[in-house]
Amino acid sequence: MHAAKSSSRSTDSLATLIAQGNLHPDGKTAAAIFEAAATTSRVIAARSLPLGLAIVMHLYPLCAMRCVPIAWWTTANLRRVKLLRAIDSQSLILANAGSERAAGVPSPVSVSRISEGVLVNGAFEYMSLANTADIVLFSAPLAGSESTVFCAADLRCASVRIGANRFNGSMRQSDTCSVHFDDHRVPAERCIEIPNASALQCMAQYQRSWFHLLLGEAYLARIEALHRELRLPRAPEFVASLNELAFLKKYSLCLLNESSSPGAVESLARVTAAMKLRISWLAQATAAAVRTIDSESASELAYISRQPTSDERILRSITQPSI
Repeated sequence: MHAAKSSSRSTDSLATLIAQGNLHPDGKTAAAIFEAAATTSRVIAARSLPLGLAIVMHLYPLCAMRCVPIAWWTTANLRRVKLLRAIDSQSLILANAGSERAAGVPSPVSVSRISEGVLVNGAFEYMSLANTADIVLFSAPLAGSESTVFCAADLRCASVRIGANRFNGSMRQSDTCSVHFDDHRVPAERCIEIPNASALQCMAQYQRSWFHLLLGEAYLARIEALHRELRLPRAPEFVASLNELAFLKKYSLCLLNESSSPGAVESLARVTAAMKLRISWLAQATAAAVRTIDSESASELAYISRQPTSDERILRSITQPSI
């Protein structure tokens, strides 16, 4: 893919990028898989941040599922392996739903057990890649049980309805819509039962860490591109922040490779949240610098502060570590 000239926006479409991109990265280590995914995210986001973010929304759940440590002899791992083989062999595109919710807030979907798997009803109001993805990953409480079930549900069927686009302007390219399930069946081989809150929290932290890392790569690529194209001044604080982020990224990749070690996932979640906050501040500073020159880019950069985990929530967690 070729870098865009400063005088023009990318004309790539999401469908085109999916057709030609390297969207199923693999490698011998989690860090190697991350670097492959990050390269794709950076190249696309440097030209078009909305399209880069859309691609991140596929890459981060795929990378997390590929790398999450699960004992090889378990049913959960067997189902994970079969799903990954189907995704890779058919070049399927993933979406992820059910972002972080405050404690005590019920799931927007209900999941009940049936003989062949589970039945899903309800709606996710915001799902990136809703019109493009083949499979959506989500977790929800299992009715009549203390467990949570992780599902990989097909999106291309009559029991799934896609709503209107949730964003206006260039951010419509992220293909974010509501998705409604009406008695939607998910077969047992596409479900993993999570027995307790501790295991669920660990999985959520691991997946969110991948999101923060790849989200950060996309925004940094766009920030750097704007600095080059518009010849923005590089203040000492900007250079220092990039240097600090490089060290935090290196540490995060070590934690990714050692995620089965005690405490590694919790440490990874804290480090990647700190990175997301710092990148958000860089994005907001860049948005302020380009607002009168390129209002569309400024608007796009502003989204990061509200994207999970929001800046406000990360800041609260620094003063209240239990959040």
